[in-house]
Amino acid sequence: MQSEPGKALPRWAYAAVAWLVVSFVWHVQMGVMYEHSMGPDNGTPVWLFLSYDAFIVLMSVVGVVCVLAMVEPWGRRAPSWLVRVPLWIGCAILTMRGVPGLVENVTVATGLTPHGLLGREKEAVDAGAWDFWKTMVINGYFSLGAVLLVPATVLSRQRRHRAKTTCRVDAVRSAAARS
Repeated sequence: MQSEPGKALPRWAYAAVAWLVVSFVWHVQMGVMYEHSMGPDNGTPVWLFLSYDAFIVLMSVVGVVCVLAMVEPWGRRAPSWLVRVPLWIGCAILTMRGVPGLVENVTVATGLTPHGLLGREKEAVDAGAWDFWKTMVINGYFSLGAVLLVPATVLSRQRRHRAKTTCRVDAVRSAAARS
């Protein structure tokens, strides 16, 4: 079943917005409950953890604004590069963070690489441990973000290109009609 041209972008975009909102809420919660989020034996300074977490919250907000700018009328006023550069950076980060981790989790869980994808673990990874599955969910969530944001970003480029072409054709027709 084919979708109508132009209908796919809003679907991908609003799904990416939902993903970003969940990321935003999750990281706000992590910042508020930083002692629990960091764990008792974490050697990371609190200021560093909170700075990192605040950066993720900020990136989520920028992501929501940029994704909505692709599909909402007010977004047409923004320069293309101001919307697309952050989106492509987000696509790269989500893909590089989620996909390799998830691939490693799946290959360990299936027994293909019991010592990790690169074989660097001295002992076989316990695929039944809570930490292993928690990591798999986190990597899966990052991968899902990439799966949603990449198509939305690609489709937005195609939509903007079609809009520019349509404007040029309309301008030529108007000029021809006036002649």
